[in-house]
Amino acid sequence: MADAAADIVAWATTVGLDGAEQAELMAGYCERLVAAGVPLWRASIGADTLHPLIAAQGHRWLAGEGVREELFARARDPDGEKEWLESPWYRLVESGELEMRRRLALGEGTNEFPLLAELAAQGGTDYWARLVRFGDRASIGETRGLASSWATREPGGFGQRDLALIGATLPALALAFKATMAIDTARTLVTTYLGRDAAERILRGEIDRGQVKTVPAVLWFSDLTGFTRIADTLPRAQLLDLLNAYADCLVGIVHEHGGEVLKFMGDGILAVFRGTQGHACRRALDAAAAARAAMARLNRDRSAIGLPVTGFTLALHEGEVLSGNVGSQDRLDFTVIGPAVNELSRIQAMSRSLDQPILISANFAACCGGERERLVSVGRYALRGVGRPQELFTLDAARPDRTGR
Repeated sequence: MADAAADIVAWATTVGLDGAEQAELMAGYCERLVAAGVPLWRASIGADTLHPLIAAQGHRWLAGEGVREELFARARDPDGEKEWLESPWYRLVESGELEMRRRLALGEGTNEFPLLAELAAQGGTDYWARLVRFGDRASIGETRGLASSWATREPGGFGQRDLALIGATLPALALAFKATMAIDTARTLVTTYLGRDAAERILRGEIDRGQVKTVPAVLWFSDLTGFTRIADTLPRAQLLDLLNAYADCLVGIVHEHGGEVLKFMGDGILAVFRGTQGHACRRALDAAAAARAAMARLNRDRSAIGLPVTGFTLALHEGEVLSGNVGSQDRLDFTVIGPAVNELSRIQAMSRSLDQPILISANFAACCGGERERLVSVGRYALRGVGRPQELFTLDAARPDRTGR
């Protein structure tokens, strides 16, 4: 057994350092156990994760079928919550114990856990679960260790050597799994809070203060109307519900049309559409039209059930921006700055006085090629802090938008 254990540990160390995918880790580990003589039929591993939507992730291996990824949402449905509370893993986590064995062929555990009754009905004869704990200083978020379970259909169940081999090599698998999970967690967190492009650049090492790029961009800045009044009058729970509902609506529209949200600014959203000017402008205009329709639908739906509603204003602009790290020595912001960003804000501020929820700059209009026919001028106006009056446009309400609504 010692040679087999050493080989598996060495393999887990190598692939962990190489940054192997979690499914690859699970498949390789189970295949090596089988090659070493372990009569493995089913195996599962799982751990909590730091993700805004996913509470835990795992992988399940079945002999002859391979590996399947399993993701568990933070907002579990009642059936999913019941399944977790009745699981062997939950029992181990709550009791503080590290392992559990139930000989399914003898009927053990089938009255305790619905999962084990199901495995026994499928021919399972033995089940062993084991937790590998991570130290508090080595944890990210709520992740405190790796849960695992192992089942066989062998008539006599697992032998002592089988469980000893798994037990001797499982910490190496847990360490390799933790290494890949840390990379995934870092990528998820940076992308969630900073956006896809900023995340990729930061993870490539663009972290020096003042490290910026000058890039042309189509810019989007939207804001909810009357939000100060709404914030002063709504209870906190309703306020957060409203803010999240409208953020889901607008951010979803931006992403569906190839844009990227750079940051939330109170109730405002700053986003960018990259690519060739004409293509980026078309996607931004399509997003603006879709947002107008989606917001109207959302307001109808919320009004129908007595929930508070609001509108939005939107400015679209085109220009060069400085994109990168700005801030103090030990507190940086990955953002966009420059005259174009300032002008974008000034244009959006004109929405109320012009009674136009969507305003579009002359720069944008000049860059959008054939899409220019979708715009109509609303006149020339002086923008605060901008030297010359600017012609502003809006979407032509007489033209049907590309959503078909």
